[in-house]
Amino acid sequence: MTRTFPAPLRNRRRGPKRIAVAIAAVATAVALVGCSATAGSSAKPNIVVSYWQQTTPLPETILATQPSLQATIPATLSFRSIESGPAALAALSSGSLGIVGGVGNPPVVTAIAKNTKMKIIWAQYYDFAGLSVNNSITSPAAMAGKTFGTQIGSSQDFSFHGWLKQHGLESKVKLVDMQPNAMLAAYKTGAIAGGWVSEPFASLMAADSGHSVTTSAAMVSSGYPGVNAIVANADLIKQNPKAVQAYVCAISHAADMTRASGSTAVLNKAGAYAGGKANSSDVIGLGGTWPYWPLSEQLGSKGLGSAANPGSGLYAQVLYKTGEYLKAAGTLTAPPTMAKISAAIDPTFAKAVVDGKCTSN
Repeated sequence: MTRTFPAPLRNRRRGPKRIAVAIAAVATAVALVGCSATAGSSAKPNIVVSYWQQTTPLPETILATQPSLQATIPATLSFRSIESGPAALAALSSGSLGIVGGVGNPPVVTAIAKNTKMKIIWAQYYDFAGLSVNNSITSPAAMAGKTFGTQIGSSQDFSFHGWLKQHGLESKVKLVDMQPNAMLAAYKTGAIAGGWVSEPFASLMAADSGHSVTTSAAMVSSGYPGVNAIVANADLIKQNPKAVQAYVCAISHAADMTRASGSTAVLNKAGAYAGGKANSSDVIGLGGTWPYWPLSEQLGSKGLGSAANPGSGLYAQVLYKTGEYLKAAGTLTAPPTMAKISAAIDPTFAKAVVDGKCTSN
């Protein structure tokens, strides 16, 4: 498999974060990382949480625009936009963020390898992405010898790598590193025969004399889905566990709100917060169909495992495979062991949600 790199390889954020802006977070003198009140204080902690600046509303922007949902959390929240997973986790480590959501498997694995003081507390969603190809390709074998777009080093490329491996095509196709907009343009001119890309680009390619082959979420069965989680600073968890638990409960409820009665108003409000246009396909279409991790699969073999054995879950196993993938790509010299990955996962917050122990929202 030939890979073309237009620039030095680095661990980039996935495609769905299309209209991102720079992190506004600046480390401040606080008693906690991302939080300004200690456990013994009667004051509410001030917790800085991230959101992705994109037109499609996600749970964080829903939470930011729903005061009644924020009121269920015993903390004062501040919301700051982020542009990439690696930068967000660096901010988590430096103290300018307390909780980061929607961060993909490559940056999480890299952060674990760097001994970042953090815990994965919620399996949030799969990549909203997939493989689209032109109609001349009627079977996986027909892809041999052709050129495809991807975002090398991303969770989408991880899924593409797994799919190519599954079909014996790793050494038979050429992959070109490109961003979603460039991929769509290259597809339209015939420079590439398709690519693994985020929505809405995957659908736009399929609609232009093409078709969808598979999606990131469909790669669960083969163990190569692009996965995104909520990560919290370890000190924040230790000193304000009730606030962190309430935050996870609120985020779970926010995802439910995207499919509940009255969801259009919720999605429009959250979309506007991040610059989306009311009733647009990005806001309503994508916002209402985002591939959230099913609550029934948060724990056990399909999710975060158990408190006694996080490594038994799909999430940890995907992280381990991601480490191997990044090592092969030359971006991570020493990927973390399964024991180290397991130690970075805390399923107890998800268990409380699954067990129905959240207070009424």
